[in-house]
Amino acid sequence: MSFLYGIFGKILNMFYGMTGSFGLSIIILTVLIKIILLPVTLKQDKSMKEMKKLQPKIDELKSKYKGDPQLLNQKTMELYKEHKVNPAGGCLPMLVQLPILWALFGVLRQEGVVPNETFLWFSLVTPDPFFILPILNGAISFVQQKIMGTANNPQMKKMMYMFPLMMVFISYKMPGGLQLYWLISSLSGVAQQYFVMNRGE
Repeated sequence: MSFLYGIFGKILNMFYGMTGSFGLSIIILTVLIKIILLPVTLKQDKSMKEMKKLQPKIDELKSKYKGDPQLLNQKTMELYKEHKVNPAGGCLPMLVQLPILWALFGVLRQEGVVPNETFLWFSLVTPDPFFILPILNGAISFVQQKIMGTANNPQMKKMMYMFPLMMVFISYKMPGGLQLYWLISSLSGVAQQYFVMNRGE
């Protein structure tokens, strides 16, 4: 992680030299990361679409083998293998972003790397005192779930409401700079989702 700390610290300082603002530097870094991760996002979209196509067959298996969970699991995995679908493919972007979040969190906590700069109404190295950023993060997360069609999946419908609340709870103590990263990342994610949903297949 110290290697990633050094990389993100240098990148932020480079953008700071161009903009004179660490807040803007974090925004530029966030958009850059989103662009780099676009192929992963496209792969996630493909995986989710394939899973949606398989849902009727999965429901048939659940009905047929409801008394035998072990056999149901075996037949479900065989179905995934037959159609070359990875059920965990939709989680890939989140897994890729976790090290980035931890690295940026580490950079913001390192004394002297990022100054206690005020960006808009909040400090970059301390939590948002008005809780505006955590609430915005929760709201954008809810919008993302709606766009992804979570509400149409009974199994995931609860997550559409739980995940935004979790986002608010998890992020309200984060440094303002990290909350800013998460907010811009989520907004970029909404824009990307519109792109991948409307692109030609």
